[in-house]
Amino acid sequence: MNEPIEFYLEFVSPFAYIAAKEIEKVGAKHGREVIWRPISLGHIWKVLGVVGPASVPQKLNYIMMDSARSAKLLGIPIAKPAVFPVDAKLARLVFYALNKTDKALAKKFAEGVCDLFWGQGKQITMPEHLINLARSLGLDLEYLARAAEDQEAKAAMIEATKAAVESGAVGMPWFKVDDQVYWGADRISQIDQYLENSAANG
Repeated sequence: MNEPIEFYLEFVSPFAYIAAKEIEKVGAKHGREVIWRPISLGHIWKVLGVVGPASVPQKLNYIMMDSARSAKLLGIPIAKPAVFPVDAKLARLVFYALNKTDKALAKKFAEGVCDLFWGQGKQITMPEHLINLARSLGLDLEYLARAAEDQEAKAAMIEATKAAVESGAVGMPWFKVDDQVYWGADRISQIDQYLENSAANG
């Protein structure tokens, strides 16, 4: 049985946004489920003892330019966020609350969060920022409030972060495919090739 593709993402990473638009196509092509695992990249950086790009203006400027260029090449809309960087903790908790019972709906929510932040440049940190997305998925403000206090969702988020660290994550997006790991949206083509080769070799 084919193992799933583990897709670790940070909602406020532009490259994770780009990857979210592409990785499901590769999974479907090769008959691999894609497991989405949103985490906080800040926690990864803390483990590694490094600072984020917001503290290094040259790096941040390059990331913004390069992600806009990459999105344009793929025909993906991208906008400068209204506020950056931010902590998308609420969005992560809502994802994991949904994921307990409906993985497909959780993915739709995650895709919507990415689209809000990077596709439209809107804020995503408060319940009022997410309410229209939530309502489009049949959720309400009360659900968002419950998710924010959901201890199982919090535990799942912590476990995903731990798994990312244990797999060697150094940035987002991060993919684990069988015994291989990949960093960056630009590695999706390599994942595609790896799966092609794996199928050919039985």
